[in-house]
Amino acid sequence: MTFNKYSTVVKRTHFAPPERASVEELESDVTTVSHNPLVDGLMSVANGLFAVLNEHRQIIALNESFLKLMGIEDAPEVLGLRPGEYVRCVHACEMPDGCGTSPYCATCGAVISIMAALSTEQPQEGACSVMVERDNKEVDLYFQVRCCPIRMGGKKYILMFLHDISIQQQRANLESAFFHDINNLMTGLLGKSDLFHHKGVWDADRFGEIQKLIQRTVQEFSMQQTLSSSMSHTYQPLYSTVSVNSILDDLQETFSGHQLCRTINLAISKPEESTSFLTDPAIVGRILVNMVKNALEATEPGGEVKVFTELGGNSVTFAVWNSKHIPEEHALRIFKRNFTTKEGLGHGLGTYSMKFFGEKVLGGIVDFTTSEEGGTLFRLTLMQTA
Repeated sequence: MTFNKYSTVVKRTHFAPPERASVEELESDVTTVSHNPLVDGLMSVANGLFAVLNEHRQIIALNESFLKLMGIEDAPEVLGLRPGEYVRCVHACEMPDGCGTSPYCATCGAVISIMAALSTEQPQEGACSVMVERDNKEVDLYFQVRCCPIRMGGKKYILMFLHDISIQQQRANLESAFFHDINNLMTGLLGKSDLFHHKGVWDADRFGEIQKLIQRTVQEFSMQQTLSSSMSHTYQPLYSTVSVNSILDDLQETFSGHQLCRTINLAISKPEESTSFLTDPAIVGRILVNMVKNALEATEPGGEVKVFTELGGNSVTFAVWNSKHIPEEHALRIFKRNFTTKEGLGHGLGTYSMKFFGEKVLGGIVDFTTSEEGGTLFRLTLMQTA
């Protein structure tokens, strides 16, 4: 029996132990598992993807569904691989010892569940957001993971069940983001229309504001369609010349009366001389709303969130600051699709969409810095072409 190329033991890891079983140990593990009636039964009846791992997190058995996932017919050629290596996680080969040892692995739900099951000898559940390579493209997958420890022949093994819920996660976070943003727009539209009703007169300025909100609502539907089609580059921006201060005014209006702003001070600083530039204000607004919302949610009551701008020779930067430091293991994945520290489905699209629309659609730069001393600063930098 032949095993994969991973055999070198290098004691370097950012999370899980790097050691692997020897070829002889792997052969012994495979023999033990292949003669176990429980495992044999699970291979036939397990719903979804099923694999058995040894205590070094290496695959020693897997069902047909798991083989079909990667288009592999011969199981022995993958025995000895770790799950991330098998599914071709983009981070699996960043360290010499592969899956489980890179800085990104510290936030991987699959590795966390495996390690917890091994140490506690109790079943563990988690969610795993992973970017894999498929046909020279990067594809986002989202799995529900369940790891059950079992002892066979005096050794510990892990029964790992994976359920692909990528479609459910995408639908949930799209709906969450969509209804949140539409609710903000509808609330603003209702407020403007109420002013008409109470004044009883035709106000051209207010009507212009209503038109702008309606236009943003139409664009919101278009942006959601883009998100729904796996972020395909089909969204066409509606460019217009706008001033920096008008964008900041819209942002302030969006958060006026926001529940979080009742206990947190949102300080929006506008430049004395507002610069105009060519962009799609609806997209810029969406990105900034996400930045501010995330900052508010990360800030304790009584704290402050600051919004300000930096004008360069041919660029304008919108910046959002809060005092909360983002841990390194989370910072590494902050712009990854489906990554979130929140429970349940429907999260993990906000920062990803910020990066996508800011860079892929508007051609700008979305980045951030974070430290315990300086807090966290998110930036959207756009070229000043007007």
